[in-house]
Amino acid sequence: MEDFEKELAEVSKYFESFAMTDYELRGFLALILLGASTPDTIAMTAKIPRTSTYKVLEKLEERGFITSLEGRPKVFKAKNIYEIRKNFSKNLDILFEKLTDMSELLTQQGLPQLIYTIYGRDRVLEKMKEVLNSAERFASISTPKLRELRQELGKEIESAITRNVTVSIVAPDNQRVPQGTRVFRNNSLIATDMVSDGSRALIAAPDLSACGFSDNPLLAEHINSYIEMLSSRKI
Repeated sequence: MEDFEKELAEVSKYFESFAMTDYELRGFLALILLGASTPDTIAMTAKIPRTSTYKVLEKLEERGFITSLEGRPKVFKAKNIYEIRKNFSKNLDILFEKLTDMSELLTQQGLPQLIYTIYGRDRVLEKMKEVLNSAERFASISTPKLRELRQELGKEIESAITRNVTVSIVAPDNQRVPQGTRVFRNNSLIATDMVSDGSRALIAAPDLSACGFSDNPLLAEHINSYIEMLSSRKI
């Protein structure tokens, strides 16, 4: 359990790198518009409290979205979008490597696997359908690819709702959601995450080419908490 908690803490760092708070997103977009600016101007443009601005900017810099230039006052600048995308891809690769390493380590020790790595878009979608079809109480989905998932998983989502399963969806503002679902909006999503009943969960690559799946309640609850963190506002 000590090793598990250590690995869980390490994996958590990479989960957290895939989401921004509302203030962080506002600050980042303001810097893209401004190019480079001082905290006061960023706060005014982003419409965030001045008292929170430095903390928001420091978090964005820590996570690799922006850089700072020393001076009085300090000046902040958004990083190149291509560089940010490259860093995100690198973090996602590292996350899957860690999930795979944990799975292989447990197998070598003769313990039941906590995480299963699944490759291939069709197999990933089949596993998503399985997770939805197994839901009895609730299912949560966080994805930037809701249009695609609605086409592939529409029947499973509708079936879950018919069974009185509470289905929650986190998706960008410009994407329609199925009727009967609880809707939350977040425009900073990268990967697709799914949880059912707090006991089964998966995280999929942006192109759905691979996913990590677990039916371990501890990991499932961790991913469920991550999806709840992404829920910026309810519609």
